[in-house]
Amino acid sequence: MRLSVSRATAIAAATCAVVHVAMGQATASQRPSPWTFTVDVGGFVQGNRSAVANWLRRNSYGVPEPKHCGFDFLFRPVCDDASNYPHASGGFVAGMASVRRTLSDRWSLELFAATEQSGVVTGRCNDDAVPRDPRCVNRFIEVPFGGGSAAILAVVGSRHFHAGIGPALLMANWEMKPAHLTGVWFDASVEHDPWPIVARAQYRIYRSTTLAPAQGFSAFHPSTLFVGLGVMTRANNVGL
Repeated sequence: MRLSVSRATAIAAATCAVVHVAMGQATASQRPSPWTFTVDVGGFVQGNRSAVANWLRRNSYGVPEPKHCGFDFLFRPVCDDASNYPHASGGFVAGMASVRRTLSDRWSLELFAATEQSGVVTGRCNDDAVPRDPRCVNRFIEVPFGGGSAAILAVVGSRHFHAGIGPALLMANWEMKPAHLTGVWFDASVEHDPWPIVARAQYRIYRSTTLAPAQGFSAFHPSTLFVGLGVMTRANNVGL
C-alpha cells in the first residue's frame, strides 16, 4: 500500500513538472521578440540643398546674373531675363534602415543608417564691386553636398508611439572643413501592431562647418527634416 502511494505521488509530481515546463515554453513562444527591423523611404521637407543655398546668400554668393542685352536681326534691342543665384540641384528622396532592441515595456535602443540629400549648389558674387568682397575670389562657386549618416537613439514610448533622441554622425563628401560632423537626431514614429507600416518624422542637426574661413566665410549648420513611411518586421517573423 505504501509502495502504491509513493508511486502515485511520484507520477503526480512528474506530471506537474511536465505541465509547468510546457506552460513555460508556450509563454516563451508567445513572447514577442525584442528585435525589430525597419526600412523607411521618404523625402526631405527641409534638406541641405536649401541650407547650403541660404548659406551662400549670407556669404555674398547670391548676386543675380544681370540682364544681357543685344539686338535682333532688325536691330531692335533684345534682353535676356536676369538669372537668380544660387542655382541648386539635387533630389528629395532618401532611405533609411534601423534595428531596435527593446529593453523594457517603455525603453529601447535603436541604431539607424541613412542617406542624406545630395546635389550641387552654385553661387555667384559681384567681382566688379568696389571695394571688393574678400570672399569673392571667383565669380562662381560650386558647393557639392551629400553623403550618409548614422545614429544611435534612446527611445521611449508606448505600443503605438515612440520618441527618440541620440548622438549622430554625418559622413559628408563636400569640401567644407570639417567634412564629417557629429550631431543629434530627434525621431518620432507611429506604428500599430499587427500592421507592419511605420510613419516617421525625423529632425537631424549637426555641428558647424565652413569653407575657406581665412576668406571670412561664416559657419554653416547642416540640418534636415525627414518624413517617410517604413516597413517593420520582428526577429521571430523571419525565423530568428
